[in-house]
Amino acid sequence: MAEERGRVGERVQGVIDDQKASLRVANGLIDPYFSRLREALEKGLENAPVFPGTSLLNQVKTSWAAQSKNYGATGSPGGPIPNAPTGSEQLQALQNRSGDGSGDYSMNQLRGRVQAGDELQKLAGGGGAKLIVTLELHQDTDGTLRDAKLVTLSGNPAYDAFVLNAVPSSLAKLGAPPDGARGVQATGIHTLWSVEGRVVYFRKLKELKGQDSLYVATAVAAGMLAGRFEETTGEIEVVDFRNPRFVCQPRLLRVY
Repeated sequence: MAEERGRVGERVQGVIDDQKASLRVANGLIDPYFSRLREALEKGLENAPVFPGTSLLNQVKTSWAAQSKNYGATGSPGGPIPNAPTGSEQLQALQNRSGDGSGDYSMNQLRGRVQAGDELQKLAGGGGAKLIVTLELHQDTDGTLRDAKLVTLSGNPAYDAFVLNAVPSSLAKLGAPPDGARGVQATGIHTLWSVEGRVVYFRKLKELKGQDSLYVATAVAAGMLAGRFEETTGEIEVVDFRNPRFVCQPRLLRVY
């Protein structure tokens, strides 16, 4: 009975510690050092290869399956949107502006183009299959890496190995946290991370050269030249399915 009480006590304390560690992150009760740690991990995960099983075809299949599930549950491919007008309401409003409703054909064309553009944006931005691992780090008080391991795997061994192998070099030049930094214990630094990887097909518009003129012309003719404005860089990006890139994003979950 004493042994059982001890085991139960350890499990309960583990749950409490996990909750405290999550709340530190959620409430921002940690030192800016952990933001620098995230940036170092993100930089170390740059230039990842496009891993097997993340092809465009797989992305399309995964995206289609997710949207079919959303549509069956909510009536909307993208899931419910709070307080948003329905598609029929939006179309009716546009038809009312056109007068007698004689623009139905144009409305259907517009709806098709908008939906196609939205789907291209989602797919090009990694809206299909994603690879996610949970990474646990132990560091000394000076930031030196003591141990790194994957708590959950993505199902893609090549991606798992890439993330784990990138950790030591990512932290090598990070430096030590300041004295008294919140989240740094006397025993060291213990953190838990989620690392999400996905294929994106966006390319900066300024990178399109003369040899891309045929691609641009074809994409425009097919209604496929969807793009986006990147607020952080102030640059315009366009969809380019010829040049896939694999992007990894670490996210801090817990600081013990």
